[in-house]
Amino acid sequence: MNAEMTILDLESLIEARDFVSLREQIKNWPAGDLADLMEPLSAEKEAVVFRLLPRDEAAQVFGYLPLERQQELLKAMAHEEVVNILNDMSDDDRTELLEELPAQVTQKLLNSLSPEERRRASQLLGYPENSVGRLMTPHFVRVKSHWTVAHGLDHIRRYGEDSETMSLIYVIDDKGKLIDDLRIRQFLLASPDTLISDVMDSRFVAL
Repeated sequence: MNAEMTILDLESLIEARDFVSLREQIKNWPAGDLADLMEPLSAEKEAVVFRLLPRDEAAQVFGYLPLERQQELLKAMAHEEVVNILNDMSDDDRTELLEELPAQVTQKLLNSLSPEERRRASQLLGYPENSVGRLMTPHFVRVKSHWTVAHGLDHIRRYGEDSETMSLIYVIDDKGKLIDDLRIRQFLLASPDTLISDVMDSRFVAL
């Protein structure tokens, strides 16, 4: 089935209020593809699709939408649904959206977030516009140089699920300062009992 026919099918299912079939139609689409697929829909119909997605998947799809479209969708959705999506969005995507909204709207949405998400969102919004702080994500995996590779891999397995990128693993000192970055390939190829400090070359670029 081509993309055009799929869009027509989605619209037909929405108009028929056949939400069981609609949920089945969209459940296996990758987030980026589903965002592209939904682009021709009106914001109201798009909101219907979002209501059928699991919370975490809805947040991922929302992050792929253009900012203007995100703002239209926020107006078309109930407040509780908006809060759920914002709570589950990645920090950098949420910051980009919030900084484009009117100040009063941003403050209202910030106040509705969970305490932890509100703290992170406020922290990122506190950085100057176009600064590294505005663009960064606080979700990354960090390890210590005195750990073994085995310890590091256990740590990655435990905390990597919340990381936005797994291609680089950051090495920090006891004060939390960055001292190196390592590609995940270096971990996978090293002997488990090797110290991370023995894999490091202390050459990295940071802003």
